[in-house]
Amino acid sequence: MQALRALAVLLVVFYHFTPGLVPGGFVGVDVFFVISGFLITGHLLREARATGRIDLPAFWAGRVRRILPAALATVAAVVAATLLLEPETQWGQASRQALASVFSVQNWVLAADAVDYLAAEHQPTALQHFWSLGVEEQFYLFWPLLAAGAAALAARPGALAVLRAALGDRLRTRFRDPFRALVGALFGAVAAASLGWSIHLTGTGDPAAYFATPTRVWELAAGGLLALGMAPGQGAEQGDGKSGGSGTGSRWLRRHRLWHPGLWRPWLWSGPARAVVALAGFAAVAAAAFGYDAATPFPGSAAALPVAGTAAVIAAGRTSGPLALNRLLGLAPVQWMGEVSYSLYLWHWPVRVFLGPRITGWGPAAHGGAVLLLLPAALLLAAASHRFIEVPARRFAPLAASRWRTLAAGTAAVVLAAALAAVPAVWQEAVVAAQQGAVGQLLAEPPPDFGASAAGPLPPAYVGGSRTVVPVPARAEQDRPRLGPCIQAADSGERRECEFGAADGALTVALIGDSHAVQWYEPMLRTAERNGWGLVTYLKNSCPFTAATRTLELQGRAECARPNRLALERILERGDIDAVVTSYWGGAEFAGSAAEGFAAYWERLEDAGIKVYPIVDTPRPGHAAPAPDCVVKHAPDPRPCGAAEGRAFERADATRRAAGLEPRVEVLDFRDRFCSDGFCPAVVGNVLVYRDHHHVTDTYMRTLAPEFADRLGSALRADGLDW
Repeated sequence: MQALRALAVLLVVFYHFTPGLVPGGFVGVDVFFVISGFLITGHLLREARATGRIDLPAFWAGRVRRILPAALATVAAVVAATLLLEPETQWGQASRQALASVFSVQNWVLAADAVDYLAAEHQPTALQHFWSLGVEEQFYLFWPLLAAGAAALAARPGALAVLRAALGDRLRTRFRDPFRALVGALFGAVAAASLGWSIHLTGTGDPAAYFATPTRVWELAAGGLLALGMAPGQGAEQGDGKSGGSGTGSRWLRRHRLWHPGLWRPWLWSGPARAVVALAGFAAVAAAAFGYDAATPFPGSAAALPVAGTAAVIAAGRTSGPLALNRLLGLAPVQWMGEVSYSLYLWHWPVRVFLGPRITGWGPAAHGGAVLLLLPAALLLAAASHRFIEVPARRFAPLAASRWRTLAAGTAAVVLAAALAAVPAVWQEAVVAAQQGAVGQLLAEPPPDFGASAAGPLPPAYVGGSRTVVPVPARAEQDRPRLGPCIQAADSGERRECEFGAADGALTVALIGDSHAVQWYEPMLRTAERNGWGLVTYLKNSCPFTAATRTLELQGRAECARPNRLALERILERGDIDAVVTSYWGGAEFAGSAAEGFAAYWERLEDAGIKVYPIVDTPRPGHAAPAPDCVVKHAPDPRPCGAAEGRAFERADATRRAAGLEPRVEVLDFRDRFCSDGFCPAVVGNVLVYRDHHHVTDTYMRTLAPEFADRLGSALRADGLDW
């Protein structure tokens, strides 16, 4: 078992440290799930068999001693490191995930973030790997309840007779043990329901499927069912030990009356035969680890391969013969790696988060030199955690002697850890409050070169003798249009129509596109209000306004084609829209020609007499971290957070190519309001340009509004649309 643990943790570690080497290394988590389900269920079955009941407080106390000390120590260390090493922009999110980790709900937080368009922009945090621990601990809460309920029902008088009557003649002799039948039925039902839901939710492309407990329980249940099948039986099911074969597998076959001299031979489940099964199991796990990658829909049916492989290795037990791996798997380093696997899993990801960016950044593959530094650091922390936290906590006599004392101590530790986890958020609020005061003073009397409002070249990062940045970096992600349902989610089936500005304006202009079109809402609204226009919006995250199919939709993560088509038809049938302004994230990928897709829709609008004004996409900052984080780290001189103009714009932006196919459109390009002298800064005239990796702050867009109004107005007048 230690060898399997070692394999599982090394797959995960190398996947996180250098994913190009083991692109499917995330299946190591699935290996852990099967192992945990097998061991925990075996423990419960042995207790029920020996005592006729399950002591739930004692079981949970054992889990507290085994899991909680090292986990809470990791949380405490991460909180301290976050305060020391990370900018205050990350403190609130760190507290949120620390609290989720303490209360074992990290997987649900990540599931919610996975479908939240804005939360998806968050930097990886040092505790997000606690999601799998959350799944296991939730399993440890309800799984023993199922086993305890089965034991209580089986102890009732007449339970055996009722079960035999329900099972029918052909199965009566197979299930002489009512507890075994009840627990098997309950475990099997849970596993089947979870597997079905996992396949369904993964098939829909819902990113929450990866983290949600219901999609993962079947993997732990598979280990539990394996433990049930291999557990000692009663009466004739137990066998007399003389029918041939050896090991747990042969005993299982005898118990279930699958061992018959006329059908089987002892050598079919001998040591060499089990060696073949074990090799096949390891091969299945390896096939998933090296054959899967981030694009593989997971878990769903794809998880069956590593789950089945792990179950095969466990079922094979100790093997023999020329194909046996006992000598390799029994090596001291392998056994040690399995022994410290829990601590290594806990500590490797904080090492990657805190040390990795300082060595190699967050690219798709860390170079070999980085791994040589990251891996020893993780192993050192794991060894220390195992030696000084894990083992002493399990053997601490005052706790081991009393389950209630253990549970009380665990509760107190959780409360203390939760209080510690809240510290970064509380401290962040204090820092933000002080910064908001300075921002208020700056906005009361903004300098002449505030943001993009200055004519000519862009002003420097700071003007007017102040280094105050607007918006406050820790609140930058909130500096966006607040349009509620007027901005539809990626998986929505519609583009909602919303109207602003003058109801009977001289002109009516529509704004349509994805989140990068949303960026232009504030300049558009101000222009409409300034000129007495009507403004209609059709905004939908992740969905550019095009006839081309976005790759994201093919992956089941967005619904764009139908909402786009309906929005186009609605614009054409209204009859009162004079012009359409559109933009999109230039980094979006499409199946087929993106330029042809945009041009096709623009042509339909132009043919109907509706002028189209596509806007070239905005640039993005040059730092790997989100711009607010970078600006805090480089507050005296935020130039490292910007990017050279030549690499700031997405090369895949098809706006100009599409305009070449439909030359009646007038392209608007505001790059001179984002870049100057070949450089695109992250702070302009005390205004933070970006709120994350590539979205522009509303504050900066407001300073751009006068220039936007002038350019759009000139284009409209040139096309004969006067007002």
